[in-house]
Amino acid sequence: MTDVIAQRVFRTRKGTAVVVRIHAPRKMPKSSEWSCKVDIKGLKAPYEHAAVGVDSLQALYLGLRVLCAHLDKLEPTLSFLDGKEGEIDTPLIMPWSYGPVLKSEMYRLINKKIREDLGD
Repeated sequence: MTDVIAQRVFRTRKGTAVVVRIHAPRKMPKSSEWSCKVDIKGLKAPYEHAAVGVDSLQALYLGLRVLCAHLDKLEPTLSFLDGKEGEIDTPLIMPWSYGPVLKSEMYRLINKKIREDLGD
């Protein structure tokens, strides 16, 4: 088993702890690829996934991306710290292969929308 490098505890509506873990990427045996395990315990059906990448950074990125996508489905029923139900503060992670100029424009649009919504 790999070392846990990140963990967060959420709560269900009934107060049950839901533990989310990201494990350190590890090089796969007899391969140049890397694997990053992510898991969720405390739900009726535990969740476990191993993301595979060409290097440890890609495996970590893909593991976090798939974990957040799964958490997004559960978000309405979870809370984090003293926050409201449904506010679990997971990052928005998107795949991107459209070049740096469009990526920069997307960041600008997202930041503009956030400023507008916050009234800045």
